Amino acid sequence: MKNLIIAVLKFIIDKVKRNRFIQNVFESPFDLSKFEDLGIYEDSFGNKHSLYQGLRTKIRPGWERMLNNKKPNLTNVNFDQLRSNSFITLEKLETTLNSYGKSIVNSDILEIGCHSGSVSMAMAEKGAKKVVGTEFNGYKVSSISEKSSQDQSKLVEVDEYLKKVRKELANRYSIKNELDFIDDDICNSSLSPESFDIICSWEVLEHLHDPAQAFKSISKLLKKGGISIHHYNPFFCLNGGHSLCTLDFLWGHVRLNESDFIDYIKKKRPDEIEKAISFYKNGVNRMSLSDLDRILNSSEMNTLAVLPFTKEQHLRMVSEETLKQTKNIYPNTTIQDLVVPAVLVISQKI
Repeated sequence: MKNLIIAVLKFIIDKVKRNRFIQNVFESPFDLSKFEDLGIYEDSFGNKHSLYQGLRTKIRPGWERMLNNKKPNLTNVNFDQLRSNSFITLEKLETTLNSYGKSIVNSDILEIGCHSGSVSMAMAEKGAKKVVGTEFNGYKVSSISEKSSQDQSKLVEVDEYLKKVRKELANRYSIKNELDFIDDDICNSSLSPESFDIICSWEVLEHLHDPAQAFKSISKLLKKGGISIHHYNPFFCLNGGHSLCTLDFLWGHVRLNESDFIDYIKKKRPDEIEKAISFYKNGVNRMSLSDLDRILNSSEMNTLAVLPFTKEQHLRMVSEETLKQTKNIYPNTTIQDLVVPAVLVISQKI
């Protein structure tokens, strides 16, 4: 009976996906007239931006969580959901690996920016020979507070919390082979060269402080013929400002230069000054698709694919004014940078 229900649901979902009317509804531009007017912000170039109450939530749902100053605790962690999501990610990874004749089974794997370690655990359960999950705790602190970037107690707090999460989460997996978690900066990695068959990451590349150096490290860490797979959310897309840098007008985080952004936060969101400004400066890099191409070409790896996932809804929302203002600050950006919320990067050690 359960299998029948699942089959029926899959059939219905497939029909909905094929319905052009339904697709058009979900891909239609935001109706800005439905948002409450928040006034006007004029930047240093004389551009006047109309602001909208609630637009931030529409672009980046759940942004409020980043403003929580409470010490993290395990009661707020949905461990079952983490496990479920890890196997969804694992399925995507497997599909890509299989396309290039690679497998998780019996492979030495490095996951960069593993956080809770759920995907690393899923790979270990799947049959990886060895999995190393890394997290750069220094980034987690400095990206939301420049003042505490050198605060050793903050680094210890982050490290202890992640250890507790991973210990509890590990009880939900069957891990037979080696699994290690290490505090490591991929831009300046201390791991041994030519140690991994597969290196992967999810929503991490956009946070690296030196993407070019990171790809050089990845190349050194891979064995010959090893493969590198990364899925990330670029800075220049509509939701690329993440929770702390998404503003109250479309593509606001890329239409303002640094001084205007800081001015905006001070005037419109004074309660978020420290976290928002620190994240703007330290939390997200400004790697455009052309920058990515240049970095890959100098990484001593063979680029197998760069797959930008264009969002039709975003394409229908971009205006000439938005693109012009963005290029005024970031000259090498294109319309593609603005409408691609996800990119899959696949490369191989020569």
